Amino acid sequence: MGSEKGLSKFLKSKMFTLLIILAALIIVFTVWSALLGKSFFTVDTLLSVVDLLVVTSFLAIGSGALLITGNMDLSVVSVGCVGGLFIVVAMKTWLLPWPVALIVTLVVCAAFGLINAVLVNEFNFQPFIATMATSSVFKGFQMLISWDAKTGAAQNFSYSNPFTKFLGTYELFGVIPFTVIIMIVAFIIYGVLLSKTKFGTTVYLVGGNPQAARLSGLNPKKASYILFANSAALSGFAGIVLAARTGQANQLALSSNMFTGLTAALLGGIAFGGGSGGMGGVFVGLLILNIFNKGMAIVNLDSYWAAAMQGVVLVVALSLDFSRAKKVTKIKKDTSQPEKIVETAGTGR
Repeated sequence: MGSEKGLSKFLKSKMFTLLIILAALIIVFTVWSALLGKSFFTVDTLLSVVDLLVVTSFLAIGSGALLITGNMDLSVVSVGCVGGLFIVVAMKTWLLPWPVALIVTLVVCAAFGLINAVLVNEFNFQPFIATMATSSVFKGFQMLISWDAKTGAAQNFSYSNPFTKFLGTYELFGVIPFTVIIMIVAFIIYGVLLSKTKFGTTVYLVGGNPQAARLSGLNPKKASYILFANSAALSGFAGIVLAARTGQANQLALSSNMFTGLTAALLGGIAFGGGSGGMGGVFVGLLILNIFNKGMAIVNLDSYWAAAMQGVVLVVALSLDFSRAKKVTKIKKDTSQPEKIVETAGTGR
């Protein structure tokens, strides 16, 4: 009986819908590529898709956890670019050892996240407006640390040392990239943190109803500060991983991923207004986006179509989220209506 209820609940869940979409995409691109004399559903393709998840996964984890509280961060790409540039400059120009350079870079990126949190919590800026504005400020910081006075232009830093080479190229058993392992561990840690800990409960309560959470003795501001800093630090780490993989850092790093993390989070079931969703959905959402992009590449459709379709996916995800929110609001109103009738009857009106 319990297993039947569990199965029924799963079949009605957002995760089941996502898995159906994922399977449908794989079937469509497998058939499409076969008609063109190519192969899509192969081990190499699937490993390539998982490998492509790595950099954007850290953006998505940070954005997703923050979105659960009802906040969003549009500065993640700028901060990620700072992360890649800063660690390379720190090691190449300032000659800092890699452990120090790594820590300092993550601290600087987390500080940028705290700036966003201050604007949202202390000055009551809307997260969308605050992080869009700071994104431009952080781009200015990119220019500051990479500007070459001799040439009058921003530098493209090429750099490799044992640390970046290991992070960017090492493969466990000669097959699994080390960064993929870091990604999987990160998803597990954040998944457990959000679903099994007191802090995770606080995050969902804050996202569901900040005022009720405050009246319950919780501290929504504290959760917001932590998750804004966390989002920025993970974005910085994404930039570090990208720099390690490509052997260079520049102003255009992550420029095509501004909404990837947010899209994956929304597609994966995290409500735009917060209070629901989880890391499992975010991971599947990323898989869907990357399988779609990989499939488009294999069937040789123009890359601009892939970018356009990602925008369409974001619009669809937002529309579904809005529709779901309206249904929840309607259900709440309907369930509260009998109580109002009883109160009216009791007063004789």
